Amino acid sequence: MANPPGDWPPALRALASRSFAACTDANRQAVSNELKALIFQAVQDGSLHTKDWSRVHLRSLTPGTRPPKPMPTPGKKRGAASDTKWTPKASKSPRPAFGLQEDAERREKRQRRFEQEQAAFQREQQADLHSAIASTSLGGRLGAAVSSPLATSTPPPEPNPNVIDWDAHTIVGTSTKLEKPYLRLTSAPDPKTVRPLATLRKTLHLLTQKWKAEKNYAYICDQFKSMRQDLTVQRIKNDFTVQVYETHARIALEKGDLGEYNQCQTQLRSLYAYDLPGCTHEFLAYRILYLLHTRNQRDINALMAELSEADKRAPAVAHALHVRTAMRAGNYHAFFQLYQTAPNMNAYIMDHFMEHARVQALLILAKSFRPSCALTFLARELGWADVAEADAFLQSVQAAIYVTDVPRLEDAQWDAKRAQEPLSQAMGRYRHVDIKGQL
Repeated sequence: MANPPGDWPPALRALASRSFAACTDANRQAVSNELKALIFQAVQDGSLHTKDWSRVHLRSLTPGTRPPKPMPTPGKKRGAASDTKWTPKASKSPRPAFGLQEDAERREKRQRRFEQEQAAFQREQQADLHSAIASTSLGGRLGAAVSSPLATSTPPPEPNPNVIDWDAHTIVGTSTKLEKPYLRLTSAPDPKTVRPLATLRKTLHLLTQKWKAEKNYAYICDQFKSMRQDLTVQRIKNDFTVQVYETHARIALEKGDLGEYNQCQTQLRSLYAYDLPGCTHEFLAYRILYLLHTRNQRDINALMAELSEADKRAPAVAHALHVRTAMRAGNYHAFFQLYQTAPNMNAYIMDHFMEHARVQALLILAKSFRPSCALTFLARELGWADVAEADAFLQSVQAAIYVTDVPRLEDAQWDAKRAQEPLSQAMGRYRHVDIKGQL
């Protein structure tokens, strides 16, 4: 299923309009080429609808460049000044009555000329915008969206031979091979090497079985990326496409690969926008937890405003929202209880900010339970399976400090007062979040 013709970000259109308005004849071609490259790259990596186009600045527009002044429109000062100050270089004697009619005809002709010049200027801007975007990989779709009534008289731009036009190369594959390594495309895809939908369904079943049996993530990830590429070049967007991205995302979460997961999540958001069937609430919960991990407060607030009452009642989403509430309130008792009862794969994303949460909780406990508290209490309160896990974590942050040496960890008393300083130093590790694969 292809995108509808008008499905283009308004911010992208605004960027193109601003860019062509700000360029001159000297750098117009450079602006057009840079804009084409940006749009093509966004189509390639799937960020066309997620990229913040309002923050994009073209290098070809040098600092200080001002947009060309538009031709004066009728009724502006230039026309008014001309009408009031213009006098024919003729005799100063009183003009006959028919002279007034001549002046009116001249003004009318001048007004029509100004209107034609203004229309020509606007037509040139529209043609530049159409030319820049129409030669990108999805130019055929945007061409219908940005063309103006005047565009019919403008000859269509010649395609750029250095840009792959996916619309022109939409194909139906003929390959029957179930497994195929992922290779980045550098030319038009060959139908003989592309698997059709029927073959891809068999491939998904095979890869699912192999993952359960072998757990070879490097191989499975490569195969899924190859499947996604075959779906893309054939422009297949249906429930099977959703299934492929959801399965790949779950496998990536299981292996802790947030970069690959986030790329799948980004594509799933655009697929769900077409009302394709899928596990929308499951992945909405993952997205909330992922934004909590990245501490992206702006996106979290925007997402909260989009949630419907039905979304909030879904068990997985409700769990993620409770996690957010517990973190905002500093209620770590509730937070770790939620970790223990997480549905679906919510806990796999929580794992990525669990260490940070535990160090914060330990700092609070160190200040509250001075001088000491039982290690068994820490293990139970902070969600560890046993005291051995609690001790291993304390060792990793140099906070495994006990009042006295005891033969059994179950009897150990954690020295909260002396552990406070190393815990404060450990907090420095979590000042920044490594966001891999962010789109």
